[in-house]
Amino acid sequence: AGQGDFSYIELYKLLSVHLEKERCQTMFNIIDSADEENLKLPNTFSAKKLDGVLVLGQFSKEYLNELVSLQLPTVFLDFYYYGFDVDSVNTDNFFGTYELTNLLIERGHSKIAFVGNLSLSSAVQDRYLGYLKSMLEYKLLLRPEWLLSGRTEEGKTDIALPAVMPTAFVCDSDKSAKTLINTLNENGYKVPQECSVAGFGDTNQAVGIEPHISTVHINLEKIAKSAVNIILRKINDQSAITGRVLIKGSIVLRDSVADIHNQIEM
Repeated sequence: AGQGDFSYIELYKLLSVHLEKERCQTMFNIIDSADEENLKLPNTFSAKKLDGVLVLGQFSKEYLNELVSLQLPTVFLDFYYYGFDVDSVNTDNFFGTYELTNLLIERGHSKIAFVGNLSLSSAVQDRYLGYLKSMLEYKLLLRPEWLLSGRTEEGKTDIALPAVMPTAFVCDSDKSAKTLINTLNENGYKVPQECSVAGFGDTNQAVGIEPHISTVHINLEKIAKSAVNIILRKINDQSAITGRVLIKGSIVLRDSVADIHNQIEM
């Protein structure tokens, strides 16, 4: 699965539908951690029966070097790496979180924290940079203790609240946001009355808790269509270069974010 944002199975189904319309057969290979560590590519690669490869999700650079060395038309989905001359399609993580943070500021928040493990993926890093750009544009205070670690590489989420509390949290995913709301409740903070919380992904987790989580919806349909167009272009012409394509998400405003303009600062 993706980093808590959506299921790669869901994306694969959309890719398959669009590729089948183009009379292309698709094969789905799940790479486990042992195969990744041992740089073991799927058997379909050694059989040399492939015309192109769509890589769903971020692998180690060593593993991707093995894959790219086969010189097949390749597109990265949901991540990118410096040093790889490979086209990629991503949701616009930077702009989505930039817009979401702006929305919080427009609702009176100036003390805003970010929740996310920056070593997890390029997606989380870009979301943090979107938050950062918004805070810098509004000349708001950036406290080091307001960068909170979220999910681990194993997918576990454990969030320690800072000593000085912000009024709002921008989270790297709906999963982190849901965990944060539970943590805030356990520590006696009311959401959104005392702390607003925003996530990313518009997953089932966003509406699997009260209050429902404000978030960024990922347009998987457009991501799939774009990826299919790019891979077919590369199969027909291996010299074709598209670069890094960003698909805009959309803000989904729910009950986890409050307007605090009328609140009295204590």
